[in-house]
Amino acid sequence: MAKQRQNGGLNKVRLLLLVSVILLIFAGLFGRIIYIQVAHGEEYTQAVQAQQGSTQDTTISALRGVIYDRNHNVLAETQQVYDVIIDPKALQSADLVDQQSTIQQLSSVLDITDTSVLEKYLDAEYADSQYERFSQGRQISESTKSVLEEKIDAGSIVGVWFEAIQSRNYPNDELAAHVIGFNNVYGLEMEYDEELSGIDGRIIRTRTEDGQYLEEVVDAQDGNSLVLTLDQTVQYYLEQALAKVMEEEECLRACGIIMNPKTGEVYAMANYPTFNLNNVEEVVGLSSKYTTETKQADTFLSEIWSNFAVSGTYEPGSTFKPIFAASALDSGSISENDSFTCNSFYMYYDQTFQCAFSVAHGIQSIREIIQNSCNVGMIQVSERTPAETYYKYQQAFGIGQLTGIDLPYEESAASLVYDLDSLGPVELATVSFGQGFNLTPIQLLTAESAVVNDGNLVRPHLVKQILDADGNVISETNTETIRQVISAETSAIIRSGMEAVVETGTGTGVNLEGYRIGGKTGTAEKGDYSEGKYIVSFTGFAPIDDPEVGILIILDEAKSGVSSPAQSVAAEVLSQVLPYLNIYPQS
Repeated sequence: MAKQRQNGGLNKVRLLLLVSVILLIFAGLFGRIIYIQVAHGEEYTQAVQAQQGSTQDTTISALRGVIYDRNHNVLAETQQVYDVIIDPKALQSADLVDQQSTIQQLSSVLDITDTSVLEKYLDAEYADSQYERFSQGRQISESTKSVLEEKIDAGSIVGVWFEAIQSRNYPNDELAAHVIGFNNVYGLEMEYDEELSGIDGRIIRTRTEDGQYLEEVVDAQDGNSLVLTLDQTVQYYLEQALAKVMEEEECLRACGIIMNPKTGEVYAMANYPTFNLNNVEEVVGLSSKYTTETKQADTFLSEIWSNFAVSGTYEPGSTFKPIFAASALDSGSISENDSFTCNSFYMYYDQTFQCAFSVAHGIQSIREIIQNSCNVGMIQVSERTPAETYYKYQQAFGIGQLTGIDLPYEESAASLVYDLDSLGPVELATVSFGQGFNLTPIQLLTAESAVVNDGNLVRPHLVKQILDADGNVISETNTETIRQVISAETSAIIRSGMEAVVETGTGTGVNLEGYRIGGKTGTAEKGDYSEGKYIVSFTGFAPIDDPEVGILIILDEAKSGVSSPAQSVAAEVLSQVLPYLNIYPQS
C-alpha cells in the first residue's frame, strides 16, 4: 500500500512537470507572436499583401463648379488637364530604338524643338528615378493626352504616363477680378467655396491572390455652379471707362458699382488698379501715384486684391446730401416748402462754412439745395433736425452697418460714423454735406437706392441662382427688402431735386439726351483737409421717375479735384448700358 501511494505521488509530480513544460512552451510561443506583431507586423503585413493581394485607395477629385454671368457666359471654370510624367528607369531599360522613338514622338506631339530636355532622362543621375514631372508637358489637354496614349499603346513611346490635375481658368483675365476672386480666399470663390467645391470620390483597387484586380468606384460629386446677377457686358463697359479715367486723371484708385435699385442685383462692380485672375501677381491699371503712396511692399498685392467697393471706406461728400435731406424731410423736421438762405458762407458755432467757389445761392427750397449742392443750405437743414432724429435714420439707412452683400471681408465702418453721444451740432452740420465720417461704396449706393426707390432698403447681392452639377436650379435669390426707411412721397421729392442736379445743377455732365437721369455730385477733402487731396464722385439713377439702374463712380485723388471726370465716366457708361438693358431715350 505504501508503495502504491508512493508511485501515485510520483505520477502527480511528473504530470505537474509536464503541464508546466507545456505552459512554458505556449507562453514562449505567445510571447514570440506578440514580439513579431509589434516589431515586424507592418513589414510582414506588406509582404503578405504583396504575395497574396493588396489594396490601393485613389482619390477622384470633384470638378469645381462654374461661375456664370447672368446670361450664362462663363466667368470661371475648372478644366481637367494632365501633367506628363517621365519614368527614367523604364526609359533607360528600353532598347535604343524605343528610347529614340520616345524622344522623337514626344517632341513632335508636344512641339519641342530642343530634344535635350528629354535626352537628359537617359543620364546616370536619373537611373533610379521613376517619377519626373516633365516641365514641357504641364497641363496638356485631353485631346493631346489621347494622341500620346495611342502612341504608348502602339509601343512607340515608353516610360511615360499621366497625372490628372485640375486647372481653374478665367476666360476674361481681369474682368470682374475683385468680384470673382481666386484661391478660395477672395471674392465669390471664397464666399461660395463650399458650394463650388463638390465632394471627392474614390477608386479602391484590390489585387487578388491570382494577380487579378477588383475595383470599386465611388464617383465624385462635382461642385455646384453659380449664376450671377453680374452682366459681363455691363462689367466691360464699366471697366473700360475706369481704366481710361485712371490714365487721364492719374488717380490713386477708381471704383464703380452698377446696381438695380429696386432689386439689389449688382450688374457690375470694379476697382482699379486690378489684376489678372489667371496670373494674380500681374497688376493691371496701376498708376505711378499708387506705387508712390503705397507704404509697404509686402502689403502691395493684398491691397490690390482687396475689393474697395465693399472693404474700403471714404468720405462721401455731397453725394450724401440726398440721404440727409430725405431724413429731415421724412421726419417732418423740414417741409418741401421751407425756405433756406445762402449768402455763400455761414457762421456756425464759431466756425465759418462756405459753399463751393463761394457762390451765394440765395433763397432755396430743399430741392434747390440738392440741385445746387449747397453746403450752407444743408447746415440750416441740420439745425432743424434733432440729432436723435437723424441718428434714427442713419441706422435705418444702414450707414455704419454691413449691407449683407454676398462677398467676403465687407467692412461695416461702424467705428467711422458718429454715434448719438458724439453727434453734436457741428458734427451734425458736417454730416449733412457728407464729411466727418466714412462709409463703404456699397453702403452709399444701397442707401441712396432706398432714397429713390420709394424708400425701400434692399439688400445688394451678386448670386442669382445656384445650379447642381446637372444644371438644375437648387436655390434662387429673390429681392430682399430689409425695411422701408422713408415714404414714397419723400422719395418723390428727393428724386425731383436729383433730376434737377443733372438738368441744370452741378451734374449736367451726365445729361444724356432723351433720358431722365437724376444724380448727385460729390467732392470730399481727404485726410485732415489740409493736404489738398480730394475724392470726387457721382451717384446717379435712370430713369429717375422709375429707376432701373443705379451707378456710383468714385475717383480717389483725380488731378482735376472736381467731380467732372466722375460725371464723364458715369455719362459714358450709362450711354452704353441703358440701351443695352433695353432702356431707350424718350421721344
